[in-house]
Amino acid sequence: MLNEFAKLGVLDDVVRAGYKNQEGLTFRTPAGGSDQVLAKIPPGKASKGSIDYGVQVGQPKVVEIFRRHAQQLPKFQIRYDARFVGLHEDSDFVHVEVCNQAGTESTFFSAQHVVACDGASSPVRKALEIPFEGFTWDDWRFLAINILYDFDSYGYPAANHVIDSEDWAVVARASNQEEGLWRIATGISPDIPIEEIEKHLPAKLERLLPGPRPLKYEIAAVNPYWAHERVASSYRSGRVVLCGDSAHLNNPLTALGLSTGLADAAVLARLLSQIFTPEGRHLWSRKLDLYASMRRQDFVTRVQKQAIEGKRRLHSTDKKFVAQREDFFNMLNKNEGFGKFVASTMMETLPDNLEPSRSAAFLGFLASALTTIGIVARILWWKLRASVL
Repeated sequence: MLNEFAKLGVLDDVVRAGYKNQEGLTFRTPAGGSDQVLAKIPPGKASKGSIDYGVQVGQPKVVEIFRRHAQQLPKFQIRYDARFVGLHEDSDFVHVEVCNQAGTESTFFSAQHVVACDGASSPVRKALEIPFEGFTWDDWRFLAINILYDFDSYGYPAANHVIDSEDWAVVARASNQEEGLWRIATGISPDIPIEEIEKHLPAKLERLLPGPRPLKYEIAAVNPYWAHERVASSYRSGRVVLCGDSAHLNNPLTALGLSTGLADAAVLARLLSQIFTPEGRHLWSRKLDLYASMRRQDFVTRVQKQAIEGKRRLHSTDKKFVAQREDFFNMLNKNEGFGKFVASTMMETLPDNLEPSRSAAFLGFLASALTTIGIVARILWWKLRASVL
């Protein structure tokens, strides 16, 4: 998404607000266990564009940066104290009713299209009666812990996946270096009542954190929650489309939540800009269909798959997943090229042209097929090489 940020002119602000990761991702065991580095994925670079780093920054800061830039636009407006009540659609417009939080005053809006970015519990999605298909993980209650601690002094790079059947975690910087905020995403037994979670934290952190004892850290925030793998059965109903969490949810361990929602917005912006032209105004239905099918397919075939695999990689004791994890680490440790390949897949950019001509689409299909064959051949070679070295 950083290439999209660059197009919008917000990349520099995002980089300043967060931490520029040029170190990649490290897989390791808990500091309170064997405290070993298992494998590493190096920094990546997309096949197109010049950005060869990631940025780790909290969502509130990203939101504030976007809001600040958007407020410079003459027609941009945010309306607070406005709760969605309902909508109905006619041949030309969607009519939306909102009310204040007290429910004493209603306001009505009409627009050619409505984009519902109203979160996981999306009242708009519910009003449209669009099913939210999938499941909720019940093996762990997830914890998001914002913590001030000097992981850097103990050899922790910016992003770490801690592998363990009980004390699994993602430990990553969540701010720039000066602020020193880190985020730990981990899990706790679902049998522990939510009001008792806080007293279990010191023991959990004792097993996870490196450094001499007694540990000296400051907890900035703790958020317990249930993680989900869900997707709307359709991202579109008439002139209304779903975007972000209203359309899909996945566990956060592979960092594909906010980034996937931003990709939704980037694709939708390309298509909406075509709709609001004299030539494109009659093509709005086809354009919204393209958005809905393209983004849902990407979520189901790529994002959801990677999110589920990433969670299992962290803690599963199932023989099948343990073998896959060990094979993955073995390939990373014995093939520098495999690590660079994995890193590059995390950096790929969105296409600017979402509807290429038939000839361009055919050439693109051939190029994609050849690329896939090449990737399969390289992976087979890397697997073979890892098995004999």
